[in-house]
Amino acid sequence: MRSHSASTTASDNAESNVAVSRKTTPKPVTTHHGNSPDCPDQDCIALFVNGDLLFHEGLWEHFQNNPSATDGTAFNFDPLFANMKPYIQRSDISVCEFETPIAPRGGPYSAYPIFNIPPEVADAAAHVGYNACTHGTNHSWDQGSAGIARLWDTLAADGIAQTGSYKTEEDSKKPLVINSPTGGGKLGLITGTVSLNGMTADHDWQVDRLREAGDPNHESDIQKAVAKAKAARQQGADVVAIAMHSVQEYLTKADSWQISEAHELADTGAFDVIYGAGCHCAQPIEKYHNTWIVYGLGNAVTVTSYIPGNEVNNQGVSARIQFAGKRGKPGTWRVNRIDWVPTANMQQGQYRWCPISGDHPDGYCWSQQTDTQQEQRINTIIYSLGADSNVVHEWRLSDEQQQSPQKQPQPQQQTQQKK
Repeated sequence: MRSHSASTTASDNAESNVAVSRKTTPKPVTTHHGNSPDCPDQDCIALFVNGDLLFHEGLWEHFQNNPSATDGTAFNFDPLFANMKPYIQRSDISVCEFETPIAPRGGPYSAYPIFNIPPEVADAAAHVGYNACTHGTNHSWDQGSAGIARLWDTLAADGIAQTGSYKTEEDSKKPLVINSPTGGGKLGLITGTVSLNGMTADHDWQVDRLREAGDPNHESDIQKAVAKAKAARQQGADVVAIAMHSVQEYLTKADSWQISEAHELADTGAFDVIYGAGCHCAQPIEKYHNTWIVYGLGNAVTVTSYIPGNEVNNQGVSARIQFAGKRGKPGTWRVNRIDWVPTANMQQGQYRWCPISGDHPDGYCWSQQTDTQQEQRINTIIYSLGADSNVVHEWRLSDEQQQSPQKQPQPQQQTQQKK
């Protein structure tokens, strides 16, 4: 009996230990570190942003095939964007700033002051890998409701998510929430412009606004942006970014509206990062309380300005903002790094997006001397408000490749295949 009892007890204990072991063995944690070279937490989202897509006739005429063609072949802007691709591939979500409305395919086209640019720009944005575009700008109403509808429909057909100006009031109330293609989490994206260049939309909902203090609509604009941010989080957004479109041009310092508006937005606690365009120049990066603000990204692509004092129009900044945290767990997320690269609008006499840092294979953007001068100038501007260089780094792909030679960029996924 003792033998049977002892045997039974040993067997029971063994089964009990197995059961306990089964209950206490933790499941392996699935991580989603994305395309950035490091991630200090379980999940990361690397957001790539840059300045305005600003097209004048002097730019688009260099890429025309048959301007009157209506089948999407009137222009080919792919070469203009091509150098951007490796930077987008080392990010997770890439967002453009679409400064202006677009014309019908085949034209007619127009430039400053009332823009109506070739729609093939949107096609090229899709080809290079942008996941989304914002288009709440001072030029959003240049072509009225028809221009907004054309841009919306063309970006949608190209598989690009969007926010900023709207065909319907229902669309205007929906926050844009983007799943990271690399699995790190969800990004909410909000935008707003301070100005419509003195014009007034037929309905206030047609363009997202962030009017200045003193304007009777200022407080309601802030409240709408915050409400959209909250709605985005209710729909699962782990982080929320807001893009501000300013109107004071060619300033190396943030203007009074940019500072007051960004600080007011940051004080709401609704946004994880704030970034801006519209000034057509590179501006500082600031950490205000616990919120990072990238005031001005300049132009991503644009025609060369030869007007004295406006040379800053010919440069920009592209930034990769990395958020780290745990997917689906509010309160765990923060900005842990911002990588920035100064850019030129030309490469060796041709219109091309060109990283001034020298990572491209075809030599300097302008010349060694000019590139060095502009890189140093933009570097000084970026850190002029005390941005921590342990978080804010100049982005060099060559250094990144040496640090993590085994890591290959994960493929970008579009929300819809181009038709």
